[in-house]
Amino acid sequence: MKEKKTINTPFFKITNIIDIVLYVSFFSAVIVSIGFGKTKLIYVLPIVITSLLFKYIHLTKKKANPVFICALLATLASDILSFYCFEDCFGAIASFTSIYLICCAFSLKKYLHAGKLRSLPSISVMISIVLISYILYSILKLLVNSIPNNHLFFVFLCALSLIVYTITFAIVFINDNYKNSPILLASGLFTFFQIVLVSINEFLHFSRTFTVLVIICHMMAIYLFMYFIVKTKVIKPENIKKKFF
Repeated sequence: MKEKKTINTPFFKITNIIDIVLYVSFFSAVIVSIGFGKTKLIYVLPIVITSLLFKYIHLTKKKANPVFICALLATLASDILSFYCFEDCFGAIASFTSIYLICCAFSLKKYLHAGKLRSLPSISVMISIVLISYILYSILKLLVNSIPNNHLFFVFLCALSLIVYTITFAIVFINDNYKNSPILLASGLFTFFQIVLVSINEFLHFSRTFTVLVIICHMMAIYLFMYFIVKTKVIKPENIKKKFF
């Protein structure tokens, strides 16, 4: 009976507290974006990102990847500036967003393996690549004609970072070496559409509906990405060959 009382209750308490704060702030951010607009999100969304940061550190402990922590801090800074002064701080916002995307790409480096892709992309994957490329090209074309020239450098910086990140998670997904690859794909697509919708919402046509979609995509993208890198163990290249070839 004494052995049953040796359960590590502090772990469960900390986990529960972090989860409660995360989920409450998550739904609060959605409600605030629906009923109060984006300016009030500065009081809610940073709590979501901070909760995700603490949850990641708590789950991984000493194995936490400092690159991903840097990514979370970068997106936290980007979010705060976005809701505080988007136009005046656009350069910093785009820079922090680029840092977030590049850090996420580097966080996936260990899931990439040298050599050719395991198989040729399917027709559906090829269609998706063409569609995403077309959407990105169309948005860039509209932005070039709609924003001040001093913003163009940061627009292309962010676009280039998005392309690097998209290629990285696409390779991991196409190789199909991990059972959680669809989760990474969903995270990547959420990130892509978040950035596209932010561009439309801030420079082309503002809509509260877009704001709600941006917030949902943003939070889901980070949460699913964190889930992937925490739950998915890296497969050694030699084991991949034994299993798939």
